[in-house]
Amino acid sequence: MAAFEEVERRRKSNTFVIFLAAFATIGGFLFGYDIGVIGGVKDMDTFRLVFDMPLRSNCSGNSSLQTEKLKSDCKDIEIILGWIVGSFSLGCLVGALVAGVISEKLGRKKTIIIGGLMFVVGGTVQSASVGIWMILLGRVIAGVGVGVMSMVVPVYNAEVSPKDIRGRLVSLQQLSITAGIMVSFLVNVGCAHFEIGWRIALGLQCVFAITLILGMILLPESPRWLVKRGLDDEAQHVLQRLRIRGKSDTVSLVVTEELRDIQDTVAKERNMKPATWAELLGPKMRKRMFVGFFIQLFQQYTGMNVIMYYSTTLFGLIGVSEYVATALTGIINFLATIAAVYLVDYVLWSSQLTSTGID
Repeated sequence: MAAFEEVERRRKSNTFVIFLAAFATIGGFLFGYDIGVIGGVKDMDTFRLVFDMPLRSNCSGNSSLQTEKLKSDCKDIEIILGWIVGSFSLGCLVGALVAGVISEKLGRKKTIIIGGLMFVVGGTVQSASVGIWMILLGRVIAGVGVGVMSMVVPVYNAEVSPKDIRGRLVSLQQLSITAGIMVSFLVNVGCAHFEIGWRIALGLQCVFAITLILGMILLPESPRWLVKRGLDDEAQHVLQRLRIRGKSDTVSLVVTEELRDIQDTVAKERNMKPATWAELLGPKMRKRMFVGFFIQLFQQYTGMNVIMYYSTTLFGLIGVSEYVATALTGIINFLATIAAVYLVDYVLWSSQLTSTGID
């Protein structure tokens, strides 16, 4: 009977942690949504008319029928649209660089909230834009917020998760990104032909960001960060809340053991000399660094980002319904990620990388 109660408590605990982690990964959802939504918005006629841009249909037609001015305008607009798309990634870079420092000082929870607030500001500026400069500014601000959340959310998920499901919960970040891409593609299908459809598509992301902010206010702080700040009693209370939905002496023992492990790890880290960038090329870290670097590099070289940002343009050029075809691409991308999340804790990493062409 005691064994059954223990299993039931662990099941309820895992359910709560999964909910917590899934909620935190709304930050990843926002990343995916902003990636996908701009690809459709930039090709909407209603968007281009507001900013006095030539319509995509005029620029993609027979070049022999185009005036020299139209050709020049189309070329200039493509450069501007490239900056609109790329400015978000620029903001993400800045956010990612400062996220570690902020999260160590303020905590994972507050840092995610700050990232969410920046995203709300950026999304609001984008949806209310009356000039190109506002779109660029809004996307940079939103990018900074997403860069912060993209760095901190996986750390938060890892630090609140039990070991047996940690891999799947951390991989929820990628699942939420592809979910955001899919939803944004579907939103673009519904908004493409409305006069303010592009404003709705850009503004809708603020709703998700506000949901994240309100939810994170209620969620606990990372127990590992609390231990690093000397708040051991509070860390123990958080672990009790995370690990078991109930009370028993056995539960207290489980929490005490995990707290002790965290304390030992933090103590060892404090006794280590400060890490340097040069250590990445040292004999102990070189292989790991190169594996991580080239996995990310080759992932980008698959060309998937081009599909995400310019799918409506590409599908339009080959004569298919661009928004519907793009939505189908997003759905397939999301379903493939679900399979990856399921496999991540059941297949050896080396086997999984080999099967995807990276060994």
